[in-house]
Amino acid sequence: MTVKTRRQEYVEATRAALLDSAARLFTEKGFAHTSLDEVAASARVTKGALYHHFSSKQALFEHVLEGVNERIAETVMNAGGNADDPWERMTSGLNAFLDACLDDEYQRICLQQGPAVLGWERCREIEARMMGLLDSMLVELADSGARIAPSPLLTRVLFRMVSETALAIGEAEDKKAARAEAGELVTGLLASVLRGVSTAGGS
Repeated sequence: MTVKTRRQEYVEATRAALLDSAARLFTEKGFAHTSLDEVAASARVTKGALYHHFSSKQALFEHVLEGVNERIAETVMNAGGNADDPWERMTSGLNAFLDACLDDEYQRICLQQGPAVLGWERCREIEARMMGLLDSMLVELADSGARIAPSPLLTRVLFRMVSETALAIGEAEDKKAARAEAGELVTGLLASVLRGVSTAGGS
């Protein structure tokens, strides 16, 4: 087991503090209205220390977005892993994702600001893990007898449907009501697309 030096611990703690501060400020104020001076001050480090870890505000934002996406992916994976069959695993993961759409940090950073700051192509690269989770669920459904033919196109179409639903939840006046409606709507649409799948476990 490798023991970290005090300097390594300090460096990691500084980076974590900067990412936490940036995530909060980007969520509250937006990318355009957040300065690196504010991020450094909030993390209680110098601006020089910030530049030691991140070359620019855009690079800092990209690392924040990657972290938020990773957290959501872990939530979806853990929720799906607790279910007994492929359909339940898919709907459990889906509902965990829709619950996460009520999270202001995910809405503001990943869905609203990400494409404008980083561009759609980079955001899609960062979303690769989430799409990989969906793809593996579709393969598992096919292996269990569902009459579907998993393909990159099917994964992409379904993923975009869910992503657009996430945006709709964030833009709704009553987000909790939109979340409840989205759960029924998306699960029903998935059941109609993935013919031959039992929907006993999901809604």
